[in-house]
Amino acid sequence: MQKLLTHRPAMAAAPPARDTSGLSEPVFYFMTAVVVIQGGHLVEHFVQALQVFVLGVPEDDALGLLGYVLQFNGTEEWLHLGYNTLYLLSLYALILPLWHITPEVITKRAFWIFITASVWIESWHMVEHGVIISNVIANGGCPCPGIGDAALGLSDTILHLVYNLVAYIGIAYAYVLILRHRGYGRSR
Repeated sequence: MQKLLTHRPAMAAAPPARDTSGLSEPVFYFMTAVVVIQGGHLVEHFVQALQVFVLGVPEDDALGLLGYVLQFNGTEEWLHLGYNTLYLLSLYALILPLWHITPEVITKRAFWIFITASVWIESWHMVEHGVIISNVIANGGCPCPGIGDAALGLSDTILHLVYNLVAYIGIAYAYVLILRHRGYGRSR
């Protein structure tokens, strides 16, 4: 009987604990770049709104800042399609990293605000840009209405400013919580 007990039974190792301390450095820097670049894109839309509603530039001629430099088919819509595709893919790339730090770093509420305000609204925004680009192709340029501006009778300038603002709020809110968790903004 003694010989049978000379070997200890192997113990199953506990699964590694999920790291909820925060985003990895590469993901944090990626998210920082997304927040900064989308902030710049939002500034473009505010400039475009100022051009239309303050300076009296006709809506079809109000192209923000970059739209005057980067045009294809006489419109900035291709620039918007390319940019918004990259922004949406960036938001999709952030879903799992943000989920992994919920609720320890960002609250469940902040995560779901990110999903609905940023990911869902930007997904719809891309559908809008798909319709707009189909009109650009069909017309050889603009007029190029989307779904929302045609259905709601809203100015394209206002509608896309709102889309971009809402899509920014979700990621910005999550980002602020991550910065707080990292100790930014605390008095020393």
